[in-house]
Amino acid sequence: MAGIEDGMGREKMLLNEGWKFLHGDFPGAKTEDYEDGEWYDIGLPHSFGIPYFMEHEFYVGYGCYRKKLHVKKDWAGKCLYLEFLGSFQETEVYLNGELAGTHRGGYTPFLIDITKLAHPGDNQLFVRVNNLWNPRIAPRAGEHVFNGGIYRDVSLIVEETIHVAWYGTCVTTPEVSEEQALVQIATELENRSGEEVQCRLESILVCGETEAARICTALTVPAGETVLAKQEEILQHPLLWHPDTPHMYTLVTRLYAGERLADCCETPFGIRWFSFTADRGFFLNGKHYKIHGANVHQDHAGWSDAVSHTGIRRDISMVKECGMNFIRGSHYPHHPYFAEECDRQGILFWSENCFWETGGPREEGYWTASAYPVKEEDEEEFEQSCMQTLAEMIRVNRNHPSIIVWSMCNEPFFSNIEVMEKAKALVKKLVELSHRLDPTRQAAVGGVQRGGFDALGDVAGYNGDGASIFHDPGFPNFVSEYGSSFSDRPGTFCHRYRDGVEKEYPWRSGKSLWCAFHHGSILWDMGHMGIIDYYRLPLDDWYWYRENLRGIPAPQKPAPGIPAHIRLTSDRLRMKCDGTEDAWIRAEVLDGEGRRISNTPDVTLEIVSGGGIFPTGKSFRLSAQAGNFIEGLGAIELHALYGGDTVIRAVSEGLTGDELCICVDGLPKPDGWEPNILQAPPCVSGAPERRRLFDIGINRPVFASSAVREHPSRNVTDGDNETFWLPEETDEERWVLVDLEGTKEIEEVTLVFSDVVINDIYEVALTDDRKNFYVIYTSNKGDANNCITLHVKGKKARYIRVRFPEKAAGVCKVEIMA
Repeated sequence: MAGIEDGMGREKMLLNEGWKFLHGDFPGAKTEDYEDGEWYDIGLPHSFGIPYFMEHEFYVGYGCYRKKLHVKKDWAGKCLYLEFLGSFQETEVYLNGELAGTHRGGYTPFLIDITKLAHPGDNQLFVRVNNLWNPRIAPRAGEHVFNGGIYRDVSLIVEETIHVAWYGTCVTTPEVSEEQALVQIATELENRSGEEVQCRLESILVCGETEAARICTALTVPAGETVLAKQEEILQHPLLWHPDTPHMYTLVTRLYAGERLADCCETPFGIRWFSFTADRGFFLNGKHYKIHGANVHQDHAGWSDAVSHTGIRRDISMVKECGMNFIRGSHYPHHPYFAEECDRQGILFWSENCFWETGGPREEGYWTASAYPVKEEDEEEFEQSCMQTLAEMIRVNRNHPSIIVWSMCNEPFFSNIEVMEKAKALVKKLVELSHRLDPTRQAAVGGVQRGGFDALGDVAGYNGDGASIFHDPGFPNFVSEYGSSFSDRPGTFCHRYRDGVEKEYPWRSGKSLWCAFHHGSILWDMGHMGIIDYYRLPLDDWYWYRENLRGIPAPQKPAPGIPAHIRLTSDRLRMKCDGTEDAWIRAEVLDGEGRRISNTPDVTLEIVSGGGIFPTGKSFRLSAQAGNFIEGLGAIELHALYGGDTVIRAVSEGLTGDELCICVDGLPKPDGWEPNILQAPPCVSGAPERRRLFDIGINRPVFASSAVREHPSRNVTDGDNETFWLPEETDEERWVLVDLEGTKEIEEVTLVFSDVVINDIYEVALTDDRKNFYVIYTSNKGDANNCITLHVKGKKARYIRVRFPEKAAGVCKVEIMA
């Protein structure tokens, strides 16, 4: 809108460029005279693990960052803050040798006040980060990788002493129809001065370039206090936000101290209404709306969690492009830009807190521990950590119309049995806090297919076998994960509808595929379950969804040929070097007539000139052996350290190469300076050596050919010898199957039956794909036992099936030791 002076009253400057970094702990580096000439030259976002390509081991320890921060003389008397959008997971910030502030927790933004420590001219900024496992910080466990580092943007914010608080505007629309919308605005005004200030708060609602409303309020803000100003306005015939028509409004906030403009900021928001219902599913803007989407982890090939805004934009676009309308942010708060981009592209978003576990061995000291602490002395701080991250997630993201639910957790039932009730009590506390902080959205509990967690929130999210177990549960429900299966490119041209999502039910609000993208994981194959690979190239599964959800035919598969040429392309030929943008580079093998073929010769991408950089430095190798060059196609993301033209060359022995020029906006390389290019971490570590066997089958998903209502299949992994599974009498297949949710190395399988088995023959088989079964044991007629342990000596499998060729016995337990 003409006349709006964006940014007046405050300045916000991105600080992503020009950092020094070194793995290790160097507390002495906080002083200005410390010699950091041997440190690496990096830009943010940054990860300890770069380059990272889905290995199960990663660097654990400290990493230290240094940067010169220039403070202008005319900032004297103003407030100076450093804004971190994400740093994993314990962060200490020093300025000029003094501690400015700390933050614990790896997934939420935080603010550090440096007003009293800064002086005009150059200041020495030092940030000390560690990603050590801490039993009192959420999450205590998970299956992805916990690479450390300042992996999201850092900015300097300069404000007057009277200003709008950080993320201090909240816009809600409690009454909405197609005819009108009540818009309520709550604005936190912070007075850091020693005198009260007479203010005028002006809130302007803008749609596109048109002013829709303007509200002015006079108020007094006492010295050193924060005041909450409330305003409201009714808009006629609002443009409603919807995935098909993602209309956005902007709240322009102007704060005047007397006649002087003291602060000005903008808050995008959308107008819509929605509800999850117990019997009719999900409704958006008064109409039933079928939700179908996918789970998304945040890391990318090579760069780990250090992902640019354009990388996030591509991720969301690929989910939208295949016909889906929803993303579950698994399993932690994502970059604030993620929700912004969901707003713009029209994707519903499930924003999730980082309280979770994934099952398997539970050992203190690593991210396989019980979801809830097992030591009483850790409980209070851990619960505070969960509450803190939930509060920070909601505050930062509360104005995004794409977010339709706050999720408290994922699979919290993977806690030790002795603390299960405490885990439930924590979930209840989180739900209550969510309701207090944001009564406009329902509180979901994600991954609740065991332990009675599904009744603790407003919306129950069922994973794995939950869709097949919980039919019409009597409260709003959602399939938060379905269809997990291991696959790499090219994949299979097929859907993943199974295990309870094959049929649509009116009481189910929707379903979300596990998962959209390959991701790094501490577990052997858990990361290879996406329909898009780690390099952001689709598998055939993705093309199936696009063809069947949007009617776009899958492309013709390339055939083998005689390689002649390598072609380079990029999704953009212009980018910034400030860490917010990258270029997605693709290499293809062509024959003599310019057709792409499926041959995969080794290809090296080289930075010939300029400040562009791959996660591996100035060159990157594509090969079939590395698994990053398949069917004649490979890709990698390019970041940049400084401005100017970056020239990339593709080289392959015996073939004609190609060159690509990317124009990088930003300051050029200083004369005589050569960057010290980041090297791989000095060491990596994985899970600690196992000291004993664990039952990795406890509470895992279970599927069966059928089940008597009183004896469901989930009984075989509930740890209770008094409950059991029994198939229906008419069932001719008579099998029960435990899903370990990833291929595991197994040592023992123990079966416990509900009675002594004498004449009921049964077999035990292993499989990775539920198609090809390897029988490891078949009983003999006349054997009498109600418990048997099979020693399988390190065999690998994802599924364990027990099948009765004739009459079935009740199975109390399938215990899988690893």
